[in-house]
Amino acid sequence: MVRATFAGFQTALTALQANSKKLDVTSQNLANMNVEGYTRQQLKTSSLNYENPTSFYMNENDVNVGFGVSMDAVVQLRDKFLDVQYREQNAPTSYNETIEYSLNAIGNYFDESNTDGIRQSFDDIQKALTTMQDTSKVQDPVYEGQLQSTMDATCVLLNSAARTIKTAEDNEFEKLAGAGTSENGAVETINTLLQEIGELNQLIKHNQLIGNSALELQDERNLKIDQLSSYIPISVESFSDTYEVDGKTRYRIYNYDANGKVCGRSDWPEDLRINLNYTTTDSTGARVNKSITLVNGTYKDADGRNYGSVKLTERAANTETGQKEIKYTKWSSTKPATTGPLDVQLDFISVATGEKGGPKTADTITTANSASKRGDGTVRFNGGSVQASIDMLAKSDPNGTATSGLKQGTYYGYDYYMDQLDNLAQNFAFEMNVYNHMGNNWNYPDVTAEKAKTNAETALEDVAENNNFLMLVNRNTQTAQSTVSKDATTGNYTSMTSEITAENIALSANWVNGSTKVGLKGSDSNETILNMLKSFTQPHELLGDKTFANYMNTLSTKLANDQSNNKDALDTNKAVLNSISSSKDQISGISLDEEAANMMTYVSSYNAAAKVMNAFDETLQSLLAIV
Repeated sequence: MVRATFAGFQTALTALQANSKKLDVTSQNLANMNVEGYTRQQLKTSSLNYENPTSFYMNENDVNVGFGVSMDAVVQLRDKFLDVQYREQNAPTSYNETIEYSLNAIGNYFDESNTDGIRQSFDDIQKALTTMQDTSKVQDPVYEGQLQSTMDATCVLLNSAARTIKTAEDNEFEKLAGAGTSENGAVETINTLLQEIGELNQLIKHNQLIGNSALELQDERNLKIDQLSSYIPISVESFSDTYEVDGKTRYRIYNYDANGKVCGRSDWPEDLRINLNYTTTDSTGARVNKSITLVNGTYKDADGRNYGSVKLTERAANTETGQKEIKYTKWSSTKPATTGPLDVQLDFISVATGEKGGPKTADTITTANSASKRGDGTVRFNGGSVQASIDMLAKSDPNGTATSGLKQGTYYGYDYYMDQLDNLAQNFAFEMNVYNHMGNNWNYPDVTAEKAKTNAETALEDVAENNNFLMLVNRNTQTAQSTVSKDATTGNYTSMTSEITAENIALSANWVNGSTKVGLKGSDSNETILNMLKSFTQPHELLGDKTFANYMNTLSTKLANDQSNNKDALDTNKAVLNSISSSKDQISGISLDEEAANMMTYVSSYNAAAKVMNAFDETLQSLLAIV
């Protein structure tokens, strides 16, 4: 039996069409090889075969031959497993990158490996006091000027370090809020990404329902999801619309037979859902993993949205201004009356839709980093730049002593280092002022240095009334009100409150203009200098039983350890992320060499199909000539 006259032409035609389409896809890949987020495309084909068995009346010598090639769809070469790995790894990497930037912002004033800093300035004061031990030099203008110079240098360094930390705090807050910047903060960026992903979900599904795969729109959505994963830890899942038949749930992505059993895949497209993952504490105190939905496919809530949102938590009205504070929180009453962008809290609000778009109360989680809630119900993200900023802005213990102010997250935050600097400045000023007060007023009841500090409140009340004896003061008030608390049982000093901070500590104006002098009273005229010198060599309880210089060493070491540990974690996470990204590029990226080779293959195949068609034409012409 002679086959259908034009069957060969049809087979050759499908080959021509398929190879032509493959050339179009190759051209599209090459055109977009430098476009961010573009995924390599490929024409998916299948063989056109007989669907029915051989006819009963067909010649027994006849052999079934297919009818060519079918162009099924243009698809993306993308590995969903690698997408999941990439997004999971992107969150911790972004966390460490943000922490690195934040720690480096304050590291210059604590790293004294290459430059002299606060620790060296205390050594310089000690040297100046050592030189003044000679009684003839106690009130010598030259040597006293040298002491003033070294103390002033220390104050300036403390001031600069405090301002650096406050600036870093403000910048860190702006990363979240975007206040005062030309760039969007994380809150606005996340909200924008959620909205755009939700809108893309609807647009993609609409295109898929009318037969357009919308691959470029999927690339755009994937790019935004990858970007979102750097801010917060997310998981992405596909799900299907559902409908009810006889009280049973069916999925639109499947076809069902008369008995309600799945008999194949339908053309109905899936939806995409994005969940925010976090950990919290359950009723038993155990840490548990939870999630809320931030993008829910194409389902819309009562407000017409299919995406959730994030916002900064508004705080209660300020007792001084009567206005709500979003950015700032007041210090505890045991701290000076200053403000800072600390303990930032964010509300993450899920999209309020049910599984099938029905009404549902929106889930809300609030990040809580206050000292009273650490480790107790705190919502925490396992990565992401948002969690890094929250950790760095977590408020330290308000007393600011060496044994308190523990870190909230993985690393010590800005407020911890500010507390420690304040603690150092307060103790330094307290020691100098008390000893100089003693040297100018030796006749008050407790004449020894330790007794003076034991009765610090009495001593410093006198100091407050006689500011001419102060050496170090609050720059703004030129006073140095301080109170030291002591444990009644152990006799140990527990905390100090003072109007002096690292930001405002300065030389007394009276000492600078000569009204205040280094004290000469005591068993010898150099008693004041010797007491001051002793304070630089002996440990202080309120500094964790460390000297001034060793206290700074410890603080610098903590920061260096945090930087080193974070760098190790960052290098590891980057290596893993780069490996995953490389694997993704091998599958989804455009290789110029590979596309060029494909192009030559498709051209050769196209030419071969054309020759087949030409051969069929010659055969047909031979048959027609016989006739």
